[in-house]
Amino acid sequence: MSRWPLHNVYFWETAPFFRVLLPFAAGILFYDKAGISVPASVSLTIICISFLLLAAVVYYRKNNSAYRVVTFSLVNILLFFCSYALSYNADIRNDKRRYGNSLNGGNTYLVRLSDNPSEKENSWKLPVSVICSIDNGRSQPVTGNAFLYLYKNRVPMMLHKGDSILVPGKWEPIKNAGNPFEFDYAGYCRRDNILYQQSCSANDVRLYGSADAAGMAVIDRSHDWCMTQLDKYLPDAKTKGLIQAMLLGDEVNLDEELRQSYSETGIIHIIAISGGNVAIFFLVISVLLWWLKDKKHLWIRYAVALPLVWFYVLMAGAPPSAVRAAVMFSLLAFSVMLQKSNNSLNTLFATAFVLLCAQPMWLFSVGFQLSFAAVLSLILFYMPVYKWLSPVHKPGRLLWGTVAASIAAEVLVAPLVVYYFHTFPLLFIVANVLAYLFMGLVLVLGIAIVLLSFLPLAAKCIGICTVWIVTLFDNIVVRLQSMNPVSFHYLVLTGLELVCLYVTITGIVLFFMKKQKQGLFVGLTACCLLFLSFCADEWQRLHQQRLVVYNIGKTNHVELISGRTYSELTTDTVTEKKIAYATGPAHINWRAWTKAGTKAGEIWEVNGKTVVILNEEIKGDAQFHADCLVINYTGQPDLAELQKVFSPAVIVVGNNYSRKQQGKLAVSTGANIWPVADKGAFVFE
Repeated sequence: MSRWPLHNVYFWETAPFFRVLLPFAAGILFYDKAGISVPASVSLTIICISFLLLAAVVYYRKNNSAYRVVTFSLVNILLFFCSYALSYNADIRNDKRRYGNSLNGGNTYLVRLSDNPSEKENSWKLPVSVICSIDNGRSQPVTGNAFLYLYKNRVPMMLHKGDSILVPGKWEPIKNAGNPFEFDYAGYCRRDNILYQQSCSANDVRLYGSADAAGMAVIDRSHDWCMTQLDKYLPDAKTKGLIQAMLLGDEVNLDEELRQSYSETGIIHIIAISGGNVAIFFLVISVLLWWLKDKKHLWIRYAVALPLVWFYVLMAGAPPSAVRAAVMFSLLAFSVMLQKSNNSLNTLFATAFVLLCAQPMWLFSVGFQLSFAAVLSLILFYMPVYKWLSPVHKPGRLLWGTVAASIAAEVLVAPLVVYYFHTFPLLFIVANVLAYLFMGLVLVLGIAIVLLSFLPLAAKCIGICTVWIVTLFDNIVVRLQSMNPVSFHYLVLTGLELVCLYVTITGIVLFFMKKQKQGLFVGLTACCLLFLSFCADEWQRLHQQRLVVYNIGKTNHVELISGRTYSELTTDTVTEKKIAYATGPAHINWRAWTKAGTKAGEIWEVNGKTVVILNEEIKGDAQFHADCLVINYTGQPDLAELQKVFSPAVIVVGNNYSRKQQGKLAVSTGANIWPVADKGAFVFE
């Protein structure tokens, strides 16, 4: 008997939201990168025209290739400009009411603390929302968010979330330091609609109104209450900070060294609220509804859990990973309640589409990208990896299931981790297996502390047990961290190499899973291009030589990069942590993370050019040509005299001078002055 012919469909036919997501994401990317601000009215006009043309084409439907091309093009144009319009609308820079449109240093601004102050080395960081601008007693309602830094004094911080304060109008745009390969903090804040900041003393601000606890939203009050219970029953500071971050998404008390250890061992994901938290939360609800055993009543569990999951996610601050998990859970819950089949791959793409409609700039969020990649990797590779082994006993199957999930998730997550964090945990399987077990246990204990807080003795006992488990796990993590090779903390992938790596993975997977020879050819070609790029990068770095004057606070730090090593020419040993933070990205990306030592001297040759680091004022009229002159002493330099003696192409003024002094020097003569505080790090190569 002949079989009915089967049509081998492509995955985008079973997951149609994939085709929707591509042009939609392209519109967001174009808005962010192109620097072209098309008014919303123009975008809406294009959308309307595209929609009308699409309707006309569909009405006069013809079954030919030209019709399909036109329809496909119109749909993609429509989605592209829809995402562009959403991005334009979500950008605070296009809001006529934002306070940044008419900044006035003489004005006073009324702001409200949108979160609790976080402690820095020399100041307190206060996230605020600007309410109104006050000029000569007249107030003008405005909108926007900002950061306020209050210098520390002997008085403890008395401000809290929800307080309203009056601040001066000394707003400054958020800028990057300009050091090589540094994190784009200004871009990160811009995509979060935070464009300005200011630093002032506590005497410059005045309390206008204290937070009204009764007027706070239920979500905020619930968050604060849960934070209080964890603070009360967890005696250890590190444990308290970790549980508050894992359970409530509040990282204000999270220990930085602990965060670094978790990051370098590849388990930083357990701190972020994501699908694991939602799964455990749903498990707790299912246990409380244990009496609903009949499968017919399964929908009741999801109906009860759905609003509670969203309440929990909002209470935790609604980070991208948590919202992604909540949206996916919502789609799953609706499919169960409506008794519809669920395509996990299409659900993931639909979730990403919904999230980007609500927050277009989440496309650039590292957390969103890692969360999306992890879930996609699990959907695609978990079952194939799980089938490698067939454990007989249930404990073995559970353990192998955890190992298989760890391996499957790393397939698509590892390239992103290397690209963003320049590290790869060699023992990720061991670390993730322990982390998943630890995460489930600790989250359940944290929930138990909150639920049993009305029984102080029980909550206290659970808190002590939690501290012991967290301390034991932290010691294991530190041990695993020390076992990772040093070179694995300095890995580099460029954007092109990242694309080549993903094409390689895709091609090889298509060959082994779908038996497509074309996939193997494409994968091997991309792999060859990847290795050629690695070789070119290595050759370039072996022959590199550059002198760098970094922009680091009040420190004048100069380095000589030569081959795969760096040497410190001038530095300040008091600010080692600040120096390491600023120079680390450059050392990694230039593959020069080995220190050759500290070298003394004033005259250096860089690629045949002469660089003079002037450590003291010169006397006399002798002439010595220098292509670059770095001023490395305090006092008022005579730029005209320096120009006459050295005839440099550029004079670099470092941070041994204040920003104001550097600005004055830059405009005091016709010489080519590079003020580091204003223009960022100077790289001579």
